[in-house]
Amino acid sequence: MTYRSSVGTEEQSIDEIDQPATFARYRSQQAAFTFLGNVLSDDRGIGLLHGPKSSGKSLLINQFVRELQADVAVAVVDGTGLKAPEMLSGIIEQFGYRVELNSTDEFLNMLRVIIVQQTRSHRAPVLIVENINNMYPSTLCVLCKLAAQTVNMQFALRIILVSSRYFRRIIDSPSMSPIADRLIGDFVLEPLTAQETLVYLYAELKSFGVDQPHSVFSVDICSELHAASGGWPGKLDDIAMSIMDQAKNFPIGWDDIDHPDCRSQADIEADLVGVETLTDEESPKLIVTLYGETLQEIEMVDSRALIGRSDVSDIVIDGQFVSRQHAILIRDQDAVILIDLKSRNGSFVNSRQVTSKVLRDNDIVSIGDHRIKLIYPSGCASVYAEDPDIADTATMKTIADARQAKTGEDQHLVAVEKQKA
Repeated sequence: MTYRSSVGTEEQSIDEIDQPATFARYRSQQAAFTFLGNVLSDDRGIGLLHGPKSSGKSLLINQFVRELQADVAVAVVDGTGLKAPEMLSGIIEQFGYRVELNSTDEFLNMLRVIIVQQTRSHRAPVLIVENINNMYPSTLCVLCKLAAQTVNMQFALRIILVSSRYFRRIIDSPSMSPIADRLIGDFVLEPLTAQETLVYLYAELKSFGVDQPHSVFSVDICSELHAASGGWPGKLDDIAMSIMDQAKNFPIGWDDIDHPDCRSQADIEADLVGVETLTDEESPKLIVTLYGETLQEIEMVDSRALIGRSDVSDIVIDGQFVSRQHAILIRDQDAVILIDLKSRNGSFVNSRQVTSKVLRDNDIVSIGDHRIKLIYPSGCASVYAEDPDIADTATMKTIADARQAKTGEDQHLVAVEKQKA
């Protein structure tokens, strides 16, 4: 069984960001905490946690250990290049014992006695092995011997294995059966969404004593940091700290960002270099680009255009940060309105996140790594005194029509597939 976090479509409001936090726990981390708790409560008691470098695995493990009950003996070891005697002596010491032994067998026998004693008098001790994928085969064999230890027909040691790459193939090998037989599942950490990045950064700044986090990083800068880090907490922290160390003024602006993983506002605008501005047609033009390469040029002749990853979208954008139904463009009189459909990673206009926005000629819509430039010189955004209210009846009716049309198309596709079958 493979456990993956369910990063849903619910979004936190900016007001929630002001809640104090000493440990910024986002949804994938919360799901990981639940999984680790299940590992310790299950009779089999072994679980595997995956996550790439900078995914925050060590921070998560440290916090998990701090929250364990005081009567639980815990040892955390780094498996990178770890020899068996070093691993065993480190575990024994963290369990509260100091011994002078020489051989692997002596260490192993001593640790077996400690494990049995701990299990009988308190609760089964916990062993966390980080970087299990970098451990010597001989050390893995010793770990299997520990996994096989029982007390009164029950396993005497809970084990959490942490790796930076998928390790299941090794565990499923015959020599690893003492661990594989006890494995309740594996959990794959997921990155932060754009909204979670904002919440995470502001919570981190709060924990550092910054009362007004937006005075350091604005919403649009947080969006760029999310893109630069891929949503991984460790990389996000490194980039954010580097930028803060170099900044001379706050809040940090585009001109203050000097980091190889970040793009400036000029870089974002440069994505659209070579995109010709068309002015001889009355209909709005939509030019879709990815890293400066033009993917599509679309004339918006209908009253609406659904944007998303789904094949039935009017503008199909295939990207990992794009929802199936991400956003919709609506033509109303001489205006084009962008409405975000509660997408997971949000929609941005000129680098600012929006829920709804009246677009102007040459506005740039950012959806994931893709850019959509509106060419509509004859458009008149001033027909709205301000951005439309998402609850406006006419607007809602248009969205309802779009969703109804999409549902009809989906049903048609299902019927076609059934006929083929």
